[in-house]
Amino acid sequence: MAPLCSIVILTNDSLGVVNRLIETLMAQDFPFLCEFIFMDNASRDGTVDYLNTVPFPRKRIFNVPQGEFSHSRTRMRAAEEAQGELMVFFTDDILPIGASFLRNLTAPVREGNAAAAYGVCQIDPKRHDPIDAFLHNRWYETYDATVEPLSRFCWEHLTPDMRRRLSNFDNCASCIRRDILLRLRFSDVPYGEDMLFAKKLILSGQAVSMAKEARFFHWHKVRFSYMLKRMCIDSDIAVREFGARYARSLAGVAKAVLLRIVHRAYIGFFRVRMPLWKKIYWSLYNAKILTADFFGKYLGTLNDDIRKKKFAPLRKRLLKMKVGLIDEIGRRSIKRY
Repeated sequence: MAPLCSIVILTNDSLGVVNRLIETLMAQDFPFLCEFIFMDNASRDGTVDYLNTVPFPRKRIFNVPQGEFSHSRTRMRAAEEAQGELMVFFTDDILPIGASFLRNLTAPVREGNAAAAYGVCQIDPKRHDPIDAFLHNRWYETYDATVEPLSRFCWEHLTPDMRRRLSNFDNCASCIRRDILLRLRFSDVPYGEDMLFAKKLILSGQAVSMAKEARFFHWHKVRFSYMLKRMCIDSDIAVREFGARYARSLAGVAKAVLLRIVHRAYIGFFRVRMPLWKKIYWSLYNAKILTADFFGKYLGTLNDDIRKKKFAPLRKRLLKMKVGLIDEIGRRSIKRY
């Protein structure tokens, strides 16, 4: 008999986006029994009222009080409440592509080929940033479909970038065996619990699959401050857990940002067809986000060793800024992926 799937959707003032996800899930070619669990973070826009009208035969809605949301803890609470053998996690704003999405996403786990699987994020060039879509949408082609288990000895002899690459995982759309999730658990971090869980899996004898046929659209316009915070904590985790450094100096950051701004402007003006005003708009948007991206990555690499240096006033000030950002993220989390 096929296993019961517990589909968990995290919501927070999600009216207008979660509707599209649910309508798409209703149209899936997925002949297996499912229960739906909604983890709602104190929505005030009518999201819960809408969820109450959704005609799923097995449905539960849990309230996550204001200030208590965490990407790791909220998902773990859902796993503890679930009844299924398979956990399927979605953020509220993804849009699955095709009627076989759910079947493809769960196949590696249902068929016993992996303990966990994740879908492939895509950017819709018609609704989202067309420059980002041009650069991003074939990223998965160079990745192996399955990462096999590794011994600790082999892990320690990999390069930092390879460790990070092998630990790729995406909880925007993922499927995990519930018994393994309850045993290994998501690390209690405000962000990045998915890549840390993938590391746990491959070091504990489990395989992780990328379900390359399970593609979904996911993108949202973000502010400079959001990207700065997100990249700061992503870089901080990458340094501590994988030894990977995305940026090593402010001069390197400035060079990387400048080169990428020029590259993306070239793509916007000469490789992507769109009106002139959109070329200008998206090129400027990319310049802003790239600056926040790489500056946040640099902040994430700073550590307490800088305090011991006599002549590093700027880096000491930046370290203080990083500590403040990490503290804020720890208290308030980052709700959007």
